[in-house]
Amino acid sequence: MARLARLTTVSWSPRLEEDDILGGNRRQACEMIDRAAQDGSDLICMPEIFAQRHFPFEEAVEHAEPVPGPTTEAIGEACRRNNCYAIATTVEEDGGKLYNTAALVGRDGELVGKYRKMRPTIGEIEAGVTPGTETPVFETDFGRVGMAICFDMNFLDVGQGLYENEAQVICWPSMYQAGRQLQFWALQFGCYVVSSWGGQLNWVVDMTGEVLATTGYQYPIITVEVNFDREVLHQDQNREKWDAIREKYGAGVEIRIAHPEGIFTLASNMDDVTVPDIIEEFELETRRDYYARANAVLQAALG
Repeated sequence: MARLARLTTVSWSPRLEEDDILGGNRRQACEMIDRAAQDGSDLICMPEIFAQRHFPFEEAVEHAEPVPGPTTEAIGEACRRNNCYAIATTVEEDGGKLYNTAALVGRDGELVGKYRKMRPTIGEIEAGVTPGTETPVFETDFGRVGMAICFDMNFLDVGQGLYENEAQVICWPSMYQAGRQLQFWALQFGCYVVSSWGGQLNWVVDMTGEVLATTGYQYPIITVEVNFDREVLHQDQNREKWDAIREKYGAGVEIRIAHPEGIFTLASNMDDVTVPDIIEEFELETRRDYYARANAVLQAALG
């Protein structure tokens, strides 16, 4: 059945409040969530390490905090009053180690889970940041959410880990724009991608690699409604079944064909029939399963 959710990106950098930098950053982050939630947002992605913004990184690590901690608690209050999920970002301290962390906070204001940047920059590591080692994906009431941070975008092992854990949307807090890299990840890993950095031109990208919307110089917030009851399939062995699916379900299904890439997406707009139901009924093969089968055949041929 259709599982619609509204994904929001925030292009924002906190103004300096010299008398209380950390508290000011958190208060302003909550203000941005309040503004974004006016769009009816279900998930709001915030920029990288907003909690310690205005400190040089070698000083930012001196203001590390636990997760859960002050930043996730502040963001949690904003999530509770707006009935949304949000990404809170901070330098985390845990057991004497430092991490660049993105935390998913739930509608109830509680911590759902956290991701530790797997690919810190050279400068971050020299400042004491420990690389994360896992790509967790978290269940929400609309779909599975994964996270990556900034420099991670340059390393496919991070995206591959999220793919293997079946992320449906990747939130990407950052300090640079990434541009077509975001489209590549969305296409390669078959998920929505939501970027957020302190500059302009944040993107929400479709699982086919199409840019759905961008923030701009006129306004720092953009929201897009997407369907999470949707799957990427390869055209091979599946395309001959399109007419039969359309004949039975009509406007209840949406088939979007990406001709150059040889794939298509199948979505359900119905209340009582899901995409997995349709895949089983018509014996379709997802792209994920198709590639796994191709790899198995390859290994057999080599072995």
